[in-house]
Amino acid sequence: MNSLKNKTILITKSKAEAEKSIRQLEEHGAEIVYFPTIRVLPLANSPELNDALNMFGRFDYLVFTSTNAVKIFSDIVKKKKLDLSKIKIAAVGKSTSEECENLGIPINIIPDEFSTEGLLYKFSEFELSNKNIFIPGSSLSGGELNMGLSELGAQVFSVPIYDVVKNELSNLKTEHQKIQRKHPGIFIFTSPSSFSNFLKLMNVSDADKFFGKSVICAIGTTTEKAIDNYGLNVHIVPKTFSLSGVSEAILKYFQLTVNMV
Repeated sequence: MNSLKNKTILITKSKAEAEKSIRQLEEHGAEIVYFPTIRVLPLANSPELNDALNMFGRFDYLVFTSTNAVKIFSDIVKKKKLDLSKIKIAAVGKSTSEECENLGIPINIIPDEFSTEGLLYKFSEFELSNKNIFIPGSSLSGGELNMGLSELGAQVFSVPIYDVVKNELSNLKTEHQKIQRKHPGIFIFTSPSSFSNFLKLMNVSDADKFFGKSVICAIGTTTEKAIDNYGLNVHIVPKTFSLSGVSEAILKYFQLTVNMV
């Protein structure tokens, strides 16, 4: 039977964020290096956020595009005592909806395809003319979702509630030493910024040479495109854009048994 024994897998998430979802990889013999390339900094009390919260009762929809957005906005909900009972809540995918569930936030809308395109397709089923949609997200969030919802007739209020910054190598000394000792055979990138930050942290000037024969896994198509732009081949993209989906896709790639939990 094939196994992942003697294979080192690097994931650009912290152990606290990823361990539960990718435990199966370790159970099949892999050594996991948790190398979070991103730090999330909440943006509190910005005028833009305060304006949106003051009119919160006028929003018809609340859209979460990441687990970080859910975590940070959940704290805002508690602090401001916001009423979520009269607003329809959408999540971009499985991981985001699961985080909502963990924090007691009800989900009304989830797309069949876990992506911006999938979410827009789902919203196209509704009449959005004169509807107000609130999207609390990252300062790096793209405009594709905003534009798509606006084209469907909605008034979109997209407000950054957190900033995404590159982690410092000083916070990753042990992990960096592991990479130096044994170059990972498998890399898991969880967002475009996690990939670009990895290159910066590792001072990679020649990406093709650095990754060599390593297997690259991207959590979704957006991350895959960002890696493709560097001329690299992405070997694995899960059907389900989540860490659990990543774990299952890697096991399938190496023709291993997926242990259903």
